[in-house]
Amino acid sequence: MEKHTSDSKTGTVLIKQVKIADPGSIHNNQTVDIFISDGIIAKIGKLNLNAETILEPNGLVATPGLFDLRTRHGEPGQEQDEDVNSLIKTAYYGGFSGLATLPNTEQTIQSRAQIEYLIRKAENKPVNVYPLGATTVDLQGKELAELFDMHQGGAIGFSNGDNPYNSGCLQRALLYTKNFNGLIFSHAEEKNLSNDGFINESDNTAALGLKPFAAHAEYIAIGREIEIARYTNSKLHFSHISSAKSIELIRKAKEDGLNITCDVSILHLIYNDEVLKSFDANLKLMPPIRNEIDRLALIDGVNDGTIDCIVSDHNPHCPENKVVEFNYSPFGAITLQIVFSLYTQFLSQSISIDSFVKAASINPRHILGLPTANIEENKPANLSVFDINKEWTLTKKTNKSLSSNTHFLNSKLTGQCVFMANGKISKLLNKLN
Repeated sequence: MEKHTSDSKTGTVLIKQVKIADPGSIHNNQTVDIFISDGIIAKIGKLNLNAETILEPNGLVATPGLFDLRTRHGEPGQEQDEDVNSLIKTAYYGGFSGLATLPNTEQTIQSRAQIEYLIRKAENKPVNVYPLGATTVDLQGKELAELFDMHQGGAIGFSNGDNPYNSGCLQRALLYTKNFNGLIFSHAEEKNLSNDGFINESDNTAALGLKPFAAHAEYIAIGREIEIARYTNSKLHFSHISSAKSIELIRKAKEDGLNITCDVSILHLIYNDEVLKSFDANLKLMPPIRNEIDRLALIDGVNDGTIDCIVSDHNPHCPENKVVEFNYSPFGAITLQIVFSLYTQFLSQSISIDSFVKAASINPRHILGLPTANIEENKPANLSVFDINKEWTLTKKTNKSLSSNTHFLNSKLTGQCVFMANGKISKLLNKLN
C-alpha cells in the first residue's frame, strides 16, 4: 500500500520490492528498491530510507518509460477525437514517457510552423512528444513536402500516414533526407492490388461480404521499397507490418546489411482474422488483421528481433464517425492506455518481458536517435511501474482518451501502470490494492 498519494513534481519517491525489467540495466531481473530524488534515480538496492511517496505492494515491475512510434491526435481540426493534451494524459496512464505522432490530421502537418506549434504545446508535460512531418504534400505520395524546414523545426522523422508512396517520390525522399540523417516511415501498400479493401483475404473472411485487402498488396510493396532503400543506401522504417511474407523480406534485407527497421501493432499480435466475424468496427484496422499463420510469424519476428518495435497504432475517432456500419467506419482503435495490459493478458507467455521492453521502449528510442532511458543509479528517472496482477476495467470513466473506439471497452484487463516518472515529474497514477 502506498504511504503517500499526492503527486510530486520534485522531492523523493521510494519504490519497494520492484522487479526491474530493463535489458540495458545491470539490475535487470533483480527485485530491488528504487529511490528517486529530485528526478534522479539516486539509489538502487535494499534500502531503508524515508521518502515523500512510498510504494510497497507486491507484484511490481519497473520498465524504462515506454515509447510509442505510432500515435495520432486530431489537432488541428479534429480535437473532438483527441487533442495533444488528452493524448499526453492517455499515454501517461499507459506508462509511456515518449511518443512519435503522425502527420495525418485534418490539416496535414507539413510545415515548420506546425511542427514547432506541437512541440511548444507539449513542453513541460510528463510525456515527451516528437512530431513526424508529412513526407509528401497533403500526403499524396507524389511531391516532397518541405522536409529540411520541418527537420529544422524539430520533426523527428517523416511519414505519409496510411498513404503509400509513388516509387520515384520515395527514392527522392530517401536521397534527400540522407543529407541530414532524416528517417522516412513507410506504409507499404500497392493500391492497385489492395483496391481500397479493408479486411484480410482468407477462408475466414470469404463469407463476410466485405471488400478484401490481400496480404500480397503489402509484401509486394515492401519488396519494392527494400530495393529502393538498397539502391539509395538509405535507412527506411516500415510501419505496422502485418504479414509473414513481409517479415521474411525484412529479415533478408537485414541479413544483407540494409538499414531497415519495422514495427507491428499490438492488436495484430493478439488477433487473427476470425475475430472479424463479429463485425466489430473497432477491429477494422489498417492494414487489416491477418490470419493465424501471419499472427504467429509476427510474434516470432518480435522474438528474433526482425520486428524492432511494438506500437499502439492509437487512432481515436468520435462515436459519430466510428459507430456506423463496418463498411463506412474509419480505420483504427484506441490502444495507447492499454498496451501493457494487452501484453500482460495476451502475450506474456509468448513474448518475454525483456523482448517486450526492447520493442516498446529501447528500440524506438534507438531508431529515432534519442537517449536511452535505462534504470541505473545517477540516471534521470524515466521509468514506469506496473502492477502485473492488478485487475481493472476499461470504462468510459477510467479511459483517459477523448474517444472510446476500442474492442476492450467495459472489458476486464490485467496489468496496469501505477506510477510514472519522467525527470522531475512523477505521479502516482492508480491507487494500489
